[in-house]
Amino acid sequence: MFVSTLIRVLTMLAYAIPGFLFIKTKAVKQDAIPAFAKLLLYVCSPCLSLYSFSRAEYSTELHGMIWLCFAATMFLLLSVILFFRLVLRKQYDNVAWRVFIVATSLGNVGYFGVPLLEYFLSDYPFATVFSQIFSLSMNIVAWTVGMFVISRDKRFIRPKKLFTVPLVLSMVIAYPMFLLGWHFPPAVEEAIQLLGRMSTPLCMIVLGMRLATVKFTSLITDWRAFLAAGTKMILFPLFAWAVMLLLPVDPYVKASIFLLACCPCASIIQSLSELIGQGQKQAANTVLIATMLCVITIPVMSELFLPLILQ
Repeated sequence: MFVSTLIRVLTMLAYAIPGFLFIKTKAVKQDAIPAFAKLLLYVCSPCLSLYSFSRAEYSTELHGMIWLCFAATMFLLLSVILFFRLVLRKQYDNVAWRVFIVATSLGNVGYFGVPLLEYFLSDYPFATVFSQIFSLSMNIVAWTVGMFVISRDKRFIRPKKLFTVPLVLSMVIAYPMFLLGWHFPPAVEEAIQLLGRMSTPLCMIVLGMRLATVKFTSLITDWRAFLAAGTKMILFPLFAWAVMLLLPVDPYVKASIFLLACCPCASIIQSLSELIGQGQKQAANTVLIATMLCVITIPVMSELFLPLILQ
């Protein structure tokens, strides 16, 4: 399993190479990066959500699991942020540590999560729904608690922002269709699937572009970014596993949440820092370092713990 997982993750990360080369060779200008990011956010991301829900057929049991997953992921995110907020209370004046607190739980559960679930849980195609539920929880926490932690200013708490987040808007369509058992016409569904599956390659291309704008020496010497990445991709999944063990759910649900918890730090951390105007460099370094390190952490974590969860 280790080798096949390593190849799978390396393949996903390889999509970053074109983006890196585009910027380094100046085939694409640096100021064009936001345009690619907007395409990912406003087109591919909603389609990924619709695609994930289209793979699930409604049942009372699955519906119950969805809401249990939502409650569990909210608990995971909030409890980890609160824990590190208390542990790092003496360092709280330093914005780099405030970014660290947020980065310990917010992960790339959509663009990275869906391919992982499709690979490891191919017998449970509806498991991709859990990636969108986890992502919904993450966005709620990010635009409220996350904004407050980084800024320390209640004015930056923006729950209204949730109603403009493409993922949330797509859920307004996807969730009722799931409940009613409706589907798009085949041609439309095929187009949605194609755009949704573009999310991971495009996400990595954007990441590669951003990596090309960063000085490598300043990136690899940022020990705080390494610490945040390790905490997010090793300790956070173990905590998620421990919590899921206490819940009366099937092993595939526990495995889904564990795999999603293994995902690297989410780019929304960088977005929050840029909106607030604080900790931008620390956020960017943390996201980049975590994404590069996941080529090691995801294969190791899945090799060690996934068989135990699925047994």
